[in-house]
Amino acid sequence: MTESIKPLRLLTALLSLLMLLSVLGFGWFSWQEVRQDVTQELHQQNSDFIDQTEAFFRHQEQLLLSVMQPLVRDNKLRRSELEMALDKLTTAVPELQSLGILDRRGEMLLTVGAAIPKNVASLSSDAITQARYTGRLKIGSLYASDDLNSPQLPAFVALQDDNGNPLAFVVAGYSINGDRSIWSTVRSPDGAGLWLLGDDGRARFAHPMTGGLLRNISQWKLDALALDQLLERGAYGSSGEVFPLTLDGEPVLVQSQLLPQYQFVSVAFMPLNRQFWLWTGKVQSVGLLLALFLLISLLVYRLVWLANSRLENARLLAEGNLSKLSQAIEQSQDSVVVTDSSWCIEYANRRFEGDVKQDESRLKGVPVTNFAPHDMLRQDLVQIQSKVAETGSWCGERRREGTEQWYEFSISAVESPETDQSSFILIAQDISERKHAEARLYQQANFDSLTGLPNRRRASEVISGAVHDAWSKKGQLGVLYLDLDNFKTINDTFGHLFGDKVLIQVADRLQKVVDDYGHLAHMSGDEFLIHFPFTEVAEVETVAANILRAFREPLLFQGKNLNISTSIGIARYPVDSPDVQGLIRDADIALYESKRRGRNRYTFFDAELDKRMKRKLEIENQLPNALKSGELYMVYQTKNRIGNGEVVGFEALMRMNCKVLGQVGPDEFIEVAEETGFIEAMGRFALMRGCEDLARLQKLSGKPLTMAINMSVRQLGSDDIIGHVREAIEYSGIDPTTLELEITETLLAENVEVIMPRLDKLRALGLSLTIDDFGTGYSSLAYLTRFPVSTLKIDKCFVNDMATSHNDATVARTVIQMAHALELKVVAEGIEDEAQWGMLRRFGCDIGQGYLFSRPIPFDEVCNLLETTANIPLLEPIKQ
Repeated sequence: MTESIKPLRLLTALLSLLMLLSVLGFGWFSWQEVRQDVTQELHQQNSDFIDQTEAFFRHQEQLLLSVMQPLVRDNKLRRSELEMALDKLTTAVPELQSLGILDRRGEMLLTVGAAIPKNVASLSSDAITQARYTGRLKIGSLYASDDLNSPQLPAFVALQDDNGNPLAFVVAGYSINGDRSIWSTVRSPDGAGLWLLGDDGRARFAHPMTGGLLRNISQWKLDALALDQLLERGAYGSSGEVFPLTLDGEPVLVQSQLLPQYQFVSVAFMPLNRQFWLWTGKVQSVGLLLALFLLISLLVYRLVWLANSRLENARLLAEGNLSKLSQAIEQSQDSVVVTDSSWCIEYANRRFEGDVKQDESRLKGVPVTNFAPHDMLRQDLVQIQSKVAETGSWCGERRREGTEQWYEFSISAVESPETDQSSFILIAQDISERKHAEARLYQQANFDSLTGLPNRRRASEVISGAVHDAWSKKGQLGVLYLDLDNFKTINDTFGHLFGDKVLIQVADRLQKVVDDYGHLAHMSGDEFLIHFPFTEVAEVETVAANILRAFREPLLFQGKNLNISTSIGIARYPVDSPDVQGLIRDADIALYESKRRGRNRYTFFDAELDKRMKRKLEIENQLPNALKSGELYMVYQTKNRIGNGEVVGFEALMRMNCKVLGQVGPDEFIEVAEETGFIEAMGRFALMRGCEDLARLQKLSGKPLTMAINMSVRQLGSDDIIGHVREAIEYSGIDPTTLELEITETLLAENVEVIMPRLDKLRALGLSLTIDDFGTGYSSLAYLTRFPVSTLKIDKCFVNDMATSHNDATVARTVIQMAHALELKVVAEGIEDEAQWGMLRRFGCDIGQGYLFSRPIPFDEVCNLLETTANIPLLEPIKQ
């Protein structure tokens, strides 16, 4: 292999040497060309600069003499005349910045424009002397103006009388920097510079004008040695030679020309390093080509060597891979067959007819469809071959008739590079287990494992199809959402396993009802869904009534008669919603309404229900923020002694005034808070704020006023209530005997075992307990003896019609007498007129509460009430 690439190596070395010699020659000639170009540019720059300078100052000499000579001769040398002259001159010459008059001795007589130093004559004494004796314009030394970024170059012209004797001198100051510079149009080749020096070595102009040079240009001076060389080698016109020199510590290539009329030398220069970079710019492309050629040569040599090595390694690797591939195909669990274009076998692995390797000579040339499972493709072989010819491959599944055996086939075409004939590769895989697993997964994903009914997911798909059918036929579809009433009690009483078996019986009973009407699904827990097409609403009502009727007969299970009822919500397509999710949602809303109205009934969805649910959702979303922002706040209604109307305490009530929803009634937001659990946070807030305000009111009145605060089911259902009440009492510092907690009798009846221990602990704190709304619930006398209560509160429904209803009056009087017999106080709420108040006084009621005494009012108004009213006499009812 080394001998085969030796000629290539010699050729590469020879070409590399030739390329190197060529680059060296090109570099030398390029350097000479760059040197010549730089020389021409410096000559041209100097010539252009000198021509511009001489032309400018010749013109200035004529202007100054024409404008200023008459002023001096006619003795009109005043500031106003001088300012007019400056205005006239600057109009023609924007570069002119200042104008002044010197007497014959050089003393400054008058200046206008930019400031001219008083010692300008001493700074430029040589220029003034030359102007005196030659009568021509001469240029002095730079001086700094008011603006440090704009130094000025003074020009002096002698103003003579008719005999040629100088009368005075005009000094004109010209800007040498910025847009109004004498040489603002001067341009230098990239990297080059230009200086205008006096014969004293001081600068009159420099380009480019950098910041540091600009600040010090009036004091800057070239060293004498460099100046001598510039003057010695300088020439008149463009004949001066270009020579190397060091200026300001930097080696440069310089060309100087003399301006003898003004005793100036113009210096054009370019740093040698800039000349070097110009040269490298010319030769770098050739150098890069040489480097690229050498690199490519080396790479080619390396690649040829590597290619020889890789070809050998690739041959060995391909042989090894072919051996591995052959073994892998033989060991594959799938049947792999290679056939010719006529589907006759050319090769088959050991799985073709089982685990035993077959005699290849017996198989070759035999049609593949003579063997299982490929025989299942015999009828479709023409279509399969057409598909393979069109797309290059075909995949499909087949089940053997009369069995649960499934096979997956994959067929690909392979073109032979040596002939025009193609072959086919057939891979067959037994997928029976996978099919069985897919069937199980489908069953699990779409059907309830307990009842065997379609689940929520499957129900949505089926209803979606039913909606599409109803749309295409312009029909209607009914969706009934069912929920068993109080099913949680069965689970809690008998256990979840018992409850599951009950659900199976419920599903069977429902299935019997809906077999003739539609489809039943088990959504979750104790919720079911039924949908069916209908023509008249009466059909839907009939189905719903049949379902309710089916549950009037108790379920007999394990020797127990279970009385189960169900609540139903109904939504209709297209009346209520055009889509599946909307129908289910609307039916669920209607179901909630059935529950709210007492259960064991059906309710049709309507827009009002939807509006109510949205309203509840809005209230639910606003409650947390309302509590934080003060939109939930406390008001207080007085509790008055029935005998004389004296204020003895208050009931704390909560109100909501939301920025988003406006005023929200307590019947709305308290119901929502109880359903969501937010009532606990609200109850804690009411407890803490009520105790704090009670402490302030007691201090204001000097009396042991009481405060009644309502307790919710959730609050009393938590062990935290004891700590919260204790915290409120301790934080506010009130006497616990002045705190009353009001509890509804329905709450007591439904949660006896849970609430009783907590009531004892609360009573031990020293506070008192009141049964609220007495007479509207169970009204069991056992509560009055069993629970540690000290007060009964008669509901306002008995007080409202007490003056006109003998029965209501009898109930109120009886409750008062019974309570007093049990040593309990009685509070009557809802007192609105004097007749009611008078009857309660006769019955012996202890405390009254109602609009007759006071509406619920904010804390500030309560304070005003206490300050203005001690004992309330018989009052006129408060006007509505």
